[in-house]
Amino acid sequence: MFTREITVQPSDVSCQGTLKLKNLLDYFQNTAGLAVEGIEGTTTELIARGYAWVLTRYEIEFTGRLPSLDEKFSITTFHDPSHGYNTLRVFDVRDKDSNLIVWAKSSWLLLDLANGRPVKAAAHLPEITKREVESINPDFQEIKDNEDAEILKSVEFPVRFHDLDYNSHVNNAAYFGWVFDECPVDFMKGELKSVYASFRSGAKFGEKVTLNYSSPEENIFSCRILRGNVRKPSANFILVWN
Repeated sequence: MFTREITVQPSDVSCQGTLKLKNLLDYFQNTAGLAVEGIEGTTTELIARGYAWVLTRYEIEFTGRLPSLDEKFSITTFHDPSHGYNTLRVFDVRDKDSNLIVWAKSSWLLLDLANGRPVKAAAHLPEITKREVESINPDFQEIKDNEDAEILKSVEFPVRFHDLDYNSHVNNAAYFGWVFDECPVDFMKGELKSVYASFRSGAKFGEKVTLNYSSPEENIFSCRILRGNVRKPSANFILVWN
């Protein structure tokens, strides 16, 4: 396991004084990079060898109050590359008193950039099986397309330059920022409890994306993210609020 201690900076917090969702996701990604530094798993190490990680699933559970400005918190992470083409990664976030405040699980594919096809990480990057490895449950929350669901809110906008990551696709944290910011709730009263996400394809610079929200149950919102005129969603989200 790899643990990193962080202090919340002014740029990390919302107007409520607590850590923003997008910044938390950025910290997850950066912590994962530090955990695999030197064992062929970082972005630069992978690109040099002709590979890239692609996110397919994410689950986030909020179990306590998010840290405030100047507060310290820790992120512990480990991965499990033993699920065929899927490599799973867990993030455990604790406050300064070691109380669990966020738990997250993600699933990744390792792509061969030459042909765009997934490969087995354990076979192509054997070093990642030697450090920060623990067993992880492969089951994720089911997320349906819900194509026929009544649209409660629809928002369209172009992908912006700063939404992109090193692979020239929209960074996963940017998706979470979009979906959170446009969700039709009262942010000053609501409190996010859970987020579930499923990704099929990555949006690119200049493409138009559409966020279609529906609400299958009270305090639960689903969001389908569409690229251009493609019928099938690029990503699906479920947000559960208190």
